[in-house]
Amino acid sequence: MDYKLYKNSGALQEAMGSAGPQNQQQAPPMRMRMSPAALSVSAQSVVADAEVDQDTGRRLQRMPDPPRPPPHQAHDRTARIGRRGFLYTTIEEGQRALLVKKDGTMEVLVGPRRVFTWSARILPMTHYVAHPGEFLILRFRDGKQEHLRGPAHVWFDPREHLSVEKEDLLQIASKEAVVVYSQAKPGEVSRRIEYGPAGFVPAPGEWLHTFSWHGSAGGGDGFKKIPNGLVFQKLWLMPDQMYHDVPDVRTADDAVLTIRLMIFFELVDIERMLATSHDPIGDFVNAATSDLVEFVGKHDFESFKKNTDKLNDLGSYRQLTVRAEQCGYRIGKVVYRGYGAPEALQEMHNQAIESRTRLQLERATEQQAQELEDFRLERQLERTKKQRDDDDARLSQELSLTKKREAAALESELHRRTFERDQERLDAEEQTRQRKIVAETRQKELDSLRGLGVDLTRYLTQGRADQVLEIRGDHAAHLHLDAPKTGDANASRG
Repeated sequence: MDYKLYKNSGALQEAMGSAGPQNQQQAPPMRMRMSPAALSVSAQSVVADAEVDQDTGRRLQRMPDPPRPPPHQAHDRTARIGRRGFLYTTIEEGQRALLVKKDGTMEVLVGPRRVFTWSARILPMTHYVAHPGEFLILRFRDGKQEHLRGPAHVWFDPREHLSVEKEDLLQIASKEAVVVYSQAKPGEVSRRIEYGPAGFVPAPGEWLHTFSWHGSAGGGDGFKKIPNGLVFQKLWLMPDQMYHDVPDVRTADDAVLTIRLMIFFELVDIERMLATSHDPIGDFVNAATSDLVEFVGKHDFESFKKNTDKLNDLGSYRQLTVRAEQCGYRIGKVVYRGYGAPEALQEMHNQAIESRTRLQLERATEQQAQELEDFRLERQLERTKKQRDDDDARLSQELSLTKKREAAALESELHRRTFERDQERLDAEEQTRQRKIVAETRQKELDSLRGLGVDLTRYLTQGRADQVLEIRGDHAAHLHLDAPKTGDANASRG
C-alpha cells in the first residue's frame, strides 16, 4: 500500500490569491525503495586501503559503504562501517554487519568487534533512521508490515526485511480533520475521523480519503472553478470562503452579464458531507449559479442595477443554502462583488455613469453654493439676533438702573418728608408746650392779680379796646350796639 500524505488541507484560500491546483496540490514525498539485490554486496568488492594488519602484515581493505539512497531518505549515511584484513575484519562501534558462513548461516556482528573472517563473507547492514515528525514503513518477507514512529531506527536484515521506507507523518492542525479507512479483515472496511491538533501515522492496512473537488483554474482564470482543481486529504473545519464568477447570465431584456460573488461557508458535519456529496464545492457552484439565473431573469438591466443589494441577502440563495445544509455545510453569507458586461453594453453604461456623475457634480456644486448662501444668511441672522439681544440687554439694564435711581429718589424724598413732618410735629409740640407754659404763667399771674382784687376785665381790655362804654345803674339795662362801618372804624382806628 502506497502512503501518499498530502500536506495541504481543504482550504481554498482564494481571498489570499492562491492560483490553481498547481498550488493546491503538493507532490507526495519521494520514497526509498531498496531491493535486496542492491544490499547483497560481495566482500570481494572491497577497496584497497593504506593501512596494514598488525597480525599478518598484509594490507588492510576497507569494507564497502552500503548503497546510499538520496539524501532525504532514512538511510544513515555514515562513511565507513569497518575494515577487512586478510584473516580478520573490524566492525567499528555503532555499526553492524552480517557474517555469512560457508554453510549459509548468517550472524549479526555488532561493533565494536574484531572477528575472524577467513573463507567467510561480510555483508554491511544498512541503518535506517526516522526522526520526530517521521515514521518508518517496514515490509517483511513474510508479508507483514510495521510502522515505527520516530524517533526510531532499524538495521536492514535481508533475512527478515523486504524494504524500508521513510515518510513524514501528517500534521493535523487545530480545526482540521482527516478521514481514515482501515481494513482489519478482508472485505471489512471501516471509516473514522481523526481531528487535530495531532500528528497522524497510519497503521498498516489504513489509508486516507483523498478528496478531489472543484478548484480555481489559476492564472487569469483564477475565479473560474474546474473539476479536480483541489486535491487534498485534510478537511478544514474553520470558516472558509471562495470567489465565484457566474458568466453569461441574461436579464429579462437579454443583457448578458457576469455576476461576481464571494461565498462564506463552514463545514459542520463531516459524516453528512461524506454521505451526501463527493464534491461540495461543485454543488455550491451549481446551486449558486441556479439561484443567480433565477434572480437575474426576473429583472431587466436597469431593474437589476437597482436591486443588486438583494444579492447580499441569503434569502436570494435558497438552493445554495438548502444544498449546503444537505452536504453538512453552513453558508455564513454571500457577498455581491459586482458584475461585468459586454464591451458595448459596458460602454453605454459607462457613458450613462459619466452623464449621471456630471449632473451629480453640477448638482453638488449648486448645492454647495446654495448652502454657502444659506450659511451667510444664517450667520447674518445670528449676528442681527445677537445685536438685538445685546440692545435689549442694554435697554433692560438702563431701565433697571433708572428704576433703581427713581426708587432711590423716592425713598430719599419719603425720608425727607417724613423727617420734615416729624420736625414740624416736634416744633408744634414745642410751641404748644411753650404756649402752655406761657398760658400757665399768665394764669398764675392773673390769679395773683385777682387775688389782689384787680379787675381782670379792665386790666385785660385796657389799652386794647377801640371804645370803652361804661354803664352804671341799679336796674337792668338793655344795650344795643351797632358795629361801626368799615370806613368809620378805620377812621376811628386811625
